[in-house]
Amino acid sequence: MLRALITVIFSIFLFNAAYAEAEKPIVSILHAGTMSNAGEDFSYPTDGKAKLIMAQAIFPVGASIPMHTHPSPVIVHIIAGELTSERANGDAVTYKAGDSFIEAPNSPHKVTNTGKRPAILHGVFVTVEGHGPLTIFEK
Repeated sequence: MLRALITVIFSIFLFNAAYAEAEKPIVSILHAGTMSNAGEDFSYPTDGKAKLIMAQAIFPVGASIPMHTHPSPVIVHIIAGELTSERANGDAVTYKAGDSFIEAPNSPHKVTNTGKRPAILHGVFVTVEGHGPLTIFEK
């Protein structure tokens, strides 16, 4: 009797496994917007063949990128840690792992790891071939 019961349970398990639906990917929009994080409109460069660039930056604790701009829009996603972006006027926003934001072209800002561990971000630049450097430092 026990053997028959085990056989039935095992058969049901195999039947369900054979006909189970395949797992489906879960897609989440991390960020979408029509303005930068500072409230600025942005547009895409149009003077060349479209090019997307995805970059990763790793900021050790306390590391900073001084005041700079980007020649094209960039969407940023914080993978780990904490970063503070400060505008030329002193306004600052702190982003943590999981946060995303958009930077408009030619908008001065500096970025500092204000957390207690290394910070990692991914940035996607929407640009054109021959755009020059991704980051332009102020003099």
